[in-house]
Amino acid sequence: MIDLKKLLIGCMSVLLAASALAFPFPAKADSYNLDSVYEPYFIVVDADNPTVALDGLEREADTRCFPASTTKILTSIVVIEETQKNGGSLSDMATVSANAVNFGRGNSLMGLEEGDSFSLLDLLYGMMLPSGNDAAIALAEHVAGSTSKFAELMNAKAKEIGMNSSHFVTVHGKHKEDHYSTARDMALLTAYAMKNETFCEIVNTPKYTTTSGNRELTVINSNRMLIDTEPTEKLPNPISCLYEYAIGVKTGDTTQAGKCLIAAARKEGITLIAVLFGGTLNDETYDGFASDSRKDKYNAYRFQDAKNLFEYEFSKMERSVTLSELKSAGLQTEFSITIPNAIDTDPNGGVLIARADLADSFTLKLMEPKMRTILESASSLAEPSITNSYAPISDGSVIGRVSYVFNGETLFSSELIATRSVKEGTAQINVSADPNTNAPQIHSGGLIAEVHPAGSVDGEGGCTELSQKQIILMILVPVILLLLIVCLVMFALYLRAERIREEKRKKAAAARRRAKQRAQRRD
Repeated sequence: MIDLKKLLIGCMSVLLAASALAFPFPAKADSYNLDSVYEPYFIVVDADNPTVALDGLEREADTRCFPASTTKILTSIVVIEETQKNGGSLSDMATVSANAVNFGRGNSLMGLEEGDSFSLLDLLYGMMLPSGNDAAIALAEHVAGSTSKFAELMNAKAKEIGMNSSHFVTVHGKHKEDHYSTARDMALLTAYAMKNETFCEIVNTPKYTTTSGNRELTVINSNRMLIDTEPTEKLPNPISCLYEYAIGVKTGDTTQAGKCLIAAARKEGITLIAVLFGGTLNDETYDGFASDSRKDKYNAYRFQDAKNLFEYEFSKMERSVTLSELKSAGLQTEFSITIPNAIDTDPNGGVLIARADLADSFTLKLMEPKMRTILESASSLAEPSITNSYAPISDGSVIGRVSYVFNGETLFSSELIATRSVKEGTAQINVSADPNTNAPQIHSGGLIAEVHPAGSVDGEGGCTELSQKQIILMILVPVILLLLIVCLVMFALYLRAERIREEKRKKAAAARRRAKQRAQRRD
């Protein structure tokens, strides 16, 4: 038999737990824990100031280390610039030599064969996406005649940029003791390269198929912030490291250099660069025979670290402005609209004020530079659209919508609500209308009084959207209410059962008394 009392207690426990999920206590934000970064050499910079770490996010950034295939960033920019300087084009064809394909197992390759002919652009993709060492040799030989001559161009460019702690020997980054750099120098190089549109387009491409040459090759980017690793039989569930703001740039991996990554991310016009070098499987618990899933965990660290560092910095750069601040900056949320068929005795002559249906708690959150520009142009953001401009109109009815648009991007939007009733007149009145939309003329007078919808406005593009907390509330509140109803029903059943048991006890006691009385009479 079901114990209704215990069931009721269980329901109440679930109800309390659900309430805690729906209304959690706010978490406190602490400064970034540098010890959580797995790689021993790292730095995070703003691309506009690439030699200075943001908020102290660096460790051993000036210590000499091996850059592995992140070297190809320099190779790429030298190829692009030298080709242009010499009057060539990235559509020029390069023939692959025997030297360019002289690689053994364990090398990352584009898949070239001796005698192949591909455009420089195709080879750049083949070098930067799958980190093709063969493509790097083919490019260097085409541009400079030999890899040693090309290395001279690399060092000259590094010196020109200001990479004073670096020296380059190979064009692909395979290990040489005298081929080295620092995290800070490589951040400086990456910031320089990211100014080139062709370079940016290449390193931000997840997958590419060649468009020239004697055969077609498809290459996939090794940067897991841009594209997920394909599952295999040995690794059916690789860790996803995708990051929505990632825009490149290059991985690197040798035994001596460890797991390396130079990543870039852009959000609302701000570009951040993270250089992470020296990640390795050689920790205290590694026995040299790690499974694919174990290796994948270590391979993923650099991408996860980059994402976490970017998220931390972007969140610090965000600025929130309240409704009152937007109003003070000139944001318009009330609009004068002429109702063409209003009654002749209308006290305001048929002019109606429509107000944006936003709540006083409205907060717009954007990156600081963008927010500053938006505040400067706040008075021109509103784009109202009236859908119901004819009487009768009731106080509080929806008569249109207003979108707040910046550089073609809708920051947020709201319904327009009538602030009073307007009665219909006996005769239809002609109204000046927009010849394109046939909508009545709108007089955007001088009132500024924005509020924010009961849902939230994300402030990062698109129309009004629900936040994660609001979605949780939308799911949990009905569940909580349902649980409450169940608890009440259980409680009612419990009371009924208690009442029935009490009646049974009384009947049993009465029966015992009657039996005792009968026994006494017989005696």
